[in-house]
Amino acid sequence: MRQRHGLAAGDAPGAARLILAEGATAGATPIKAGPFGPIALGSGDLIALVIAPRDGNHACDLTSVDLTVSEAGAGGRSWDLARDVTGDALAANPHADGFGNASVWHAFREPDKDADGLILPPGSLLFRWLSTPGAEEKKAIAEQVQRLLTAGPAGAEAADVALYHHLTSLGGPIVSARPGNGPIPADSTWGLDPVAFGPGAVADGIAPEDLAVRSPSALAVRLPSELVAGAELIGTGIVRPLEGGDDFVQLRISTEAPALAVGLRPDAPVLVTGDPAAARLKAAFDEFRRWFPPALCYEKIVPVDEVVTLTLFHREDEPLRRLMLDESETARLDRLWEELHFISQDALAQVDAFAQLMEYATQDSDPRLFEPFRKPIHEHAEAFRKALVDAEPRQLDALVAFASQAYRRPTTEQEGRDLRDLYARLRVEEIPHDEALRLAMARILVSPNFLYRLEKAPEGTESGPVSDWELANRLSYFLRSSAPDAELREAAASGRLRDPDVLAAQAKRLLRSPDARRLAEEFACQWLHIYDFDAQDEKSERHFPTFSALKGAMYEEAILFFADLFQSDASVLSIYDADHAFLNEALAGHYAIPGVSGPEWRRVDGVRKYGRGGILGLSATLAKQSGASRTSPILRGNWITEVLLGEPTPKPPKDIPLLPDDEEAGGGLSVRQLVEKHTRDVRCAGCHAKMDPYGFSLEAYDAIGRFRERDVSGQPVDARAKVLDGSEFVGGDGLRDYLLTSRRDAIERQFCKKLLGYALGRGVQLSDEPLLDEIQRRLESEQHRVSAAVDAIVRSRQFRELRGAGTVVAEAP
Repeated sequence: MRQRHGLAAGDAPGAARLILAEGATAGATPIKAGPFGPIALGSGDLIALVIAPRDGNHACDLTSVDLTVSEAGAGGRSWDLARDVTGDALAANPHADGFGNASVWHAFREPDKDADGLILPPGSLLFRWLSTPGAEEKKAIAEQVQRLLTAGPAGAEAADVALYHHLTSLGGPIVSARPGNGPIPADSTWGLDPVAFGPGAVADGIAPEDLAVRSPSALAVRLPSELVAGAELIGTGIVRPLEGGDDFVQLRISTEAPALAVGLRPDAPVLVTGDPAAARLKAAFDEFRRWFPPALCYEKIVPVDEVVTLTLFHREDEPLRRLMLDESETARLDRLWEELHFISQDALAQVDAFAQLMEYATQDSDPRLFEPFRKPIHEHAEAFRKALVDAEPRQLDALVAFASQAYRRPTTEQEGRDLRDLYARLRVEEIPHDEALRLAMARILVSPNFLYRLEKAPEGTESGPVSDWELANRLSYFLRSSAPDAELREAAASGRLRDPDVLAAQAKRLLRSPDARRLAEEFACQWLHIYDFDAQDEKSERHFPTFSALKGAMYEEAILFFADLFQSDASVLSIYDADHAFLNEALAGHYAIPGVSGPEWRRVDGVRKYGRGGILGLSATLAKQSGASRTSPILRGNWITEVLLGEPTPKPPKDIPLLPDDEEAGGGLSVRQLVEKHTRDVRCAGCHAKMDPYGFSLEAYDAIGRFRERDVSGQPVDARAKVLDGSEFVGGDGLRDYLLTSRRDAIERQFCKKLLGYALGRGVQLSDEPLLDEIQRRLESEQHRVSAAVDAIVRSRQFRELRGAGTVVAEAP
């Protein structure tokens, strides 16, 4: 509630008003205004306490408001609003005061804004003039008012500046006191040319105070801003059709010169001459709305700006269903709405909302207006309660069916009975249905059948085939890192999955599906030691401030690269010799590759010339095998030796001194020179001679994978390498060529070994060596396509069978 206290001098429209104070209440905190005065009052003057609604609404307005008026001087009288009126407020209006004087207190309505008359700012010259009793003082103040009006408000107090603008405004007493029916000077730059009014070239029968224009046209009217500021310009238009012309027009007032539009504007009303034109336009508008429906009534589903509302969800999708959806889509939409109502239980919430609404209605409205809603709301709630009870058996059946999906096989009859018995015991203990269902669900989720991939090994040492369901699990977790999908479950249920051709066909389908992204992340990224790369925080912010924002993109590039490799059935060798990369604008900028804009990911070919293509040019692998603030030829070389070539290296001696963490602390030596100096120790030389050359060849990439020609100290990068077999090469391109020629069998076998171990969920054993040989033969004969390796694995006995419980195995080196 906002309070305004006003002193009105005279009760005629246009009389002056003095605003003594105004403000807003603040809950239970008392707001004190006054005392004011002394104020000189004359006969007919009013003291008005105007109580305005907060946000334009008086509903539930219970704020206590007091007003006391005291007569100046010793022994003066006092009038108190609460004391004089509250005892018998309904006795009369106007109401007598406490001294027996009739018609003193008046209860009336008055606009709390934009009231007629002049509002005098407190402290202004006229405010002081009205409050001053002495004639001489009034005369002096009047002279000051005259100087203010003639000289302007420059340098005046804020109250007098406001007074000046009030007095000289278009609605102020000075302008409004001047007659407005005088002739308009012909040379005036304001308003319109006088010849535009009355009958003329456009049409006859026009009144002298009116003007006529032929549509379409625009009239420019110049008005003095100091007079019209804050005013409202209103124009009245009448359509008079000409023969052969339109019988409707649109009018628009703008502060800018408008372009003469062709056709109708959607933001302005249409004026018509009569019923035929109105009917024609209405039919056209109805046709338009049929194909272009209006927006939804509610921007928000629940009108949260209301204290209490019966509208919890609002559905208005008839145009969507009529114009865009087929029968199946409409049925699905209806089903989604049914689920929303069921899960939200809005039918029950509406009962509580109705009760609250009735409580509020008793305060500021007639509750009988809402009474007709009571019966349908309660009947709807009762029907919903019955539906909840009826749904309980179906929900229990769905829970038992879910157990089959969670266990990744059909549940046994005993498992189903156990779940139903658990639910029944919980209900006997008076546990509500929802909670009992959740506890039964928890029983499923903590079961070993859900947590582990359990397979039953045959007795003895002989291997035996796994079941169709176990085979479906093996294949699904191999290629999509999740439980079998619907098609794979159907194949397992039919008993056909143990057919090698059926199994291979399912593997081919899964390999080309979008789920191949999971194989890329779970297998390839773990193999390359970059799994969860986007979560690492191991780089120096001072040295590499851009890394934090780019690490997610670096990881995504690696995932997309391998997902494409599997889905497109590319060559295993393209892991190294690919001439494409997956980039967005941010990562392309990191690589200095032009022509890539926007956050969208896309395949970019021809990146070899920028030092990219294949895993050797991925920022993720280069950054992972580097230090926090410098490159590490040792880490990169060891990664290539162990991870890519499959040649393990021993751990370093414990007492070997560490290299500096910061490249700048190398005493003017490059990282390569520091490593070469460090590895002169005879205990280290053998291993470092094996792996360091690989790392040296990648020194043209800094610690976050950017290409460079000079290191931090400004020295040219030395990326020459000579490996133990005598081969020499330079840079990442040289390393790639060396691996694909001299070491092709090694890198291909290492890929096969890692893929086989991942598929089987165990380490590769000596007995798997013949299978590795077979996989490599398949690759050689089938253009090294990755599907050849996958097909050989899923058809193998290792994948389709399970060793006997008594078998003793030895792992391959």
